[in-house]
This record gives sequence, C-alpha cells and structure tokens, in this order.
Amino acid sequence: MSSVKLFSFGGELKTELSDQIEAAKRNKLNGLELGGTEFGPISDISFVAACLIRKKLNDSGLEVLSLATTIGRIGIKDDFEAQIEKLKNTLEVCRVLGAEKVRISSFFIPGFEKPEDYKQLVIDRLGRMNELAGAHGVTLCLENKSGCYGGTAERCHEILSALPEMVGVFNPAEFVKAGEDVMADWDKLRSRIAYIHVSDISEDGKPVPAGSGIAHIRDLTRRFIERGGRNFSIDPGLVVRRSNKQTEHEGHDYTYKNTDAAFDAACNGFKAIIGIRD
Repeated sequence: MSSVKLFSFGGELKTELSDQIEAAKRNKLNGLELGGTEFGPISDISFVAACLIRKKLNDSGLEVLSLATTIGRIGIKDDFEAQIEKLKNTLEVCRVLGAEKVRISSFFIPGFEKPEDYKQLVIDRLGRMNELAGAHGVTLCLENKSGCYGGTAERCHEILSALPEMVGVFNPAEFVKAGEDVMADWDKLRSRIAYIHVSDISEDGKPVPAGSGIAHIRDLTRRFIERGGRNFSIDPGLVVRRSNKQTEHEGHDYTYKNTDAAFDAACNGFKAIIGIRD
C-alpha cells in the first residue's frame, strides 16, 4: 500500500495549525485536508495568513490534498452572491498554498420541499462556481453532505453529469445518515470520485473509527484502490469525553480522553484496514 496517500481533516478536532501538523506527522500521514485553523475557516483567511500557513506547511514537508470549505452549506434560498465572494477568496488561498482542489457542498433544501424542484437552480449555481474555479486551474470536489441537494448518490450523479469538470468526494457516513445504500452509491459514483473522506458511523449514529461501524469502509477502500484510487482523507472527529477521568471503557466505547487520543484512534483504525503498521 505504499502508493496510498493518507491525509487528515485535522481542523475537525484541532484548531491550531501547528497541532494539526504535529498530529499528522505523529501518525505518519502525507498531509492535510485544510479546513479551519487559528486564522479562521480556510475560505475566509487573508493573504498574509495564507502565506504563514504556506511557510508552516513547507517547513513540515506535508502536502495539501484540498481545501475543505463550507461553501454550499447554506440554504438554497440564502444569499448566493456571498458564496461567490467566499469562493473567490478561497481561490486566492489556493494560489498561495498551491492547492488544486476545493471541497464544496450543494445547498440545503428545506425539509418540507421537493429537492427536484431545485435541481436546475443547484446546477446553475454550481456551474457558475465551477467556471470560476476552472479559470484559476482549481477543481471543485462535491461532497455528499446529507440534507443538501447532493445528499443522495442519484442527485450527486445528476450534478456531476451536468458538470463534468467537477469530481466527487465520497463520504460514506453522510450517505448512511441520508438512509442510502452505501455500496450501491459507490457503484453509481465510482468513476467520478477523487478521494474518499474516511468516516464511519455506528448504528445509533455515533462517529466511530474506520471499520468499526456500518459505512462499509473496508469494501469501499478495497474497491477504490482496485479502481486506481490513492487519496484518503481521515476524519478524526470522534467523541472526546468532557471529563478527564479514566474509565474501564477507555477506547472501547469509542470515546476518548482527549483530542490526541481521538485523532490517533481514527488514524490507526484506517491504517489497520489498509495494512499499514507504524
């Protein structure tokens, strides 16, 4: 598995970039999927902050898989022009960091309305963003965020078919939340997936280490690699106990004493699946 590249969505647990870098290096990862840092959400940071991040990353030797943004995580009826301005800033950050991918979502649809009524509006808006990104040499990566238009494989497929320059990020836990059949979703989307967001979930909806839940991480990983896929972004967003008190269930109930323990458990769970031993 030497050709497989592992990244972490580190901002999920740790705000400080130096902490994210230390955790990634401790777990022998290739790099980061950058979301939040002490400078704020990656799509909102200044040019100066981007330069400081670039220097820290250069010094660390870590790569950037993509910029994980909240672009598209607004209601379909909310202010879209503000999202365009956010994307423009994100593309400038891409230029500074040398990032070639930006992860986005596809707008939340009111729960009492039919998603299909918004199909063309969603595609038009994503198409405008896609054109803007393409002019900067950046690829937009569509995540299947539950509750958004593209929260199902069928609607992700509609978007990616209409906008062939875009690619997909396959987040299996989000498909579980949407009540989807994860492996059937993989079959529908596999040719368009750029990387897998490694997240697993228990039957009662709790985040758990990869392979410990019902999101079919083992089968997905095998099929992605067989298809030539290499990039995996590990989500370390496991449950951290509010109390530091040691318990007999430490790690066994998938709650952890601190963010370092949760981060390491997330990485070790996935490494066990792909046969990497430190």
